[in-house]
Parts: sequence; C-alpha cells; structure tokens
Amino acid sequence: MKRPVFRFQEERLTDAPVALFRSRLADPASLPCLRSCPGLRPLEVEGEELVLRWHHSRFCAVEDGTLRVRPHEQGAHLLLNGRLRGWSGFLLLGVVRWRTETLLARLVREL
Repeated sequence: MKRPVFRFQEERLTDAPVALFRSRLADPASLPCLRSCPGLRPLEVEGEELVLRWHHSRFCAVEDGTLRVRPHEQGAHLLLNGRLRGWSGFLLLGVVRWRTETLLARLVREL
C-alpha cells in the first residue's frame, strides 16, 4: 500500500552575506531555531551553495528536510524544502508546519 507524502517549501531573500551563514551553520547546534530539527547532518558545501539536511522518524512518519543558502546579488537566497511521509503524517503535519513555517524568519533573526 502506498504511503501519503506531504511537501512544504519556503523561500526568503536576505541581505546577510553567505559567509555569515557558512560560519553560523558550521555548528547548527549553536542556533536555537535549528534545535527543533532533529537528525541534522553536517553542513555540505556544493559549489557556492550551502546545504543543511535533516532526516528523522517519528511515530511511523519520516521527515526529510533541506535548507539551501545560495548567493544573491543582495545577499543570500534561502530555500527550505521538506517532506513528511507516512500515515501518521496526517497527525504530525500541523506540528511540522508550525515548526518549519517560521524557521527561516527565526534563522535570519538569530544570525
């Protein structure tokens, strides 16, 4: 039987330089807003792009997320993608959306 998949995406432009994100995301545990994303992997650098990924299971649902920071002429372009798989996703969708909807705004504030 197939499992339902819920996806979310958010984008934000900021005037903070990518170098600031690189230094702060090198230790994600130092940012309180990222503590709500369990299963964080180390920061990856793909060319000029910074990538922070997380993956964890909760109540038979699997959450995958990616935070990408790309250079932009005004500063940095932040892109947050996420996916929640599993039947219990119906119950967790509200919690996950509440946590991730404000993640980029909180990240920019905490820089």
